[in-house]
Amino acid sequence: MPTSMVEVRLTLPGRGLLCMACLWATGAGAAAVEVASVHSTDPPAYGYQVGDTVERSLRLQLPPGGRLDAASLPTPLRQGAIELRRVEHEGADVAAEQTVTLYYQIMRSPEVPSVFELPTLRLRVTVPAGNSRREAQLHVESHPLLVSPIAPAQPPERAGLGLLQPDLPPAVPSAAPIRWQMRAGLATAVLGALGLAWRFVLRPWLRRRQSSFARAARDVRRLLTQPGAQGLDEALRRVHLAIAEDAGHVVHRADLAAWLLRRPGLRALQSDLQAFYLDSERHFFAPPEDAETMAWPDPVAPPLSRQVAELARALARCEARA
Repeated sequence: MPTSMVEVRLTLPGRGLLCMACLWATGAGAAAVEVASVHSTDPPAYGYQVGDTVERSLRLQLPPGGRLDAASLPTPLRQGAIELRRVEHEGADVAAEQTVTLYYQIMRSPEVPSVFELPTLRLRVTVPAGNSRREAQLHVESHPLLVSPIAPAQPPERAGLGLLQPDLPPAVPSAAPIRWQMRAGLATAVLGALGLAWRFVLRPWLRRRQSSFARAARDVRRLLTQPGAQGLDEALRRVHLAIAEDAGHVVHRADLAAWLLRRPGLRALQSDLQAFYLDSERHFFAPPEDAETMAWPDPVAPPLSRQVAELARALARCEARA
């Protein structure tokens, strides 16, 4: 029996659908990988000096259900000839495709051209294996970098380029600003000392000397050196005048209590002032036979001239302390 053959002829639209189905099946098979893999894009291996930065890119492909262990990624570490400065991870830990970019910097300059190594990397991933998960490691080999010195090992033997050069002489700073600072400081110290002396020594001393009782004490001392009774009369009048200047009006013996109420610093001399007023009245207005009888508290009283001088000095001291 002859064998019959059936010929199937496809129209143009049918052929297009068949081709699309084939391409879809091929692409789906290519997109899903069976095992985890890593592809490293390394920098050029030469042309580096200290301070240069390099990038290393890792492209990971994981099977369905695979997961990258983020703890296995390298961390920035600042030690050694090449330091890892930064790590960038793009994509989720369970993504089928992930990118890890490592940024290194060269931190050492060799004396002669030398080869430094980008370190070996081991990344852990877990993939499904039946009802459990299986751990796998992705290995990335080290990568060499040729690093050149920043200066030739033997500098040229020319003037100024020898192996050992003398130190440059240090620049001598100008002493003019220091002198001006010293003068300004000295002037400030002198002015401050003068101000303090004026405030606490000279001004109080001048005020004491210009006070009414201080001037009266000087005048009494001068008047009592004159011979005869005229000096004593003028000394008594000078004390009366100082009391009147201090009170602002003439002070009689009856006005002493009211005046001393306004001058509490002089109350310690109240008895002496009362005796002075009584003896002054007797000296000027009493009969001659009673002129020698005075009212000072001390029964063995010194002469009236001495008592007037002591009272004037006591008034000046009390006024200075007030």
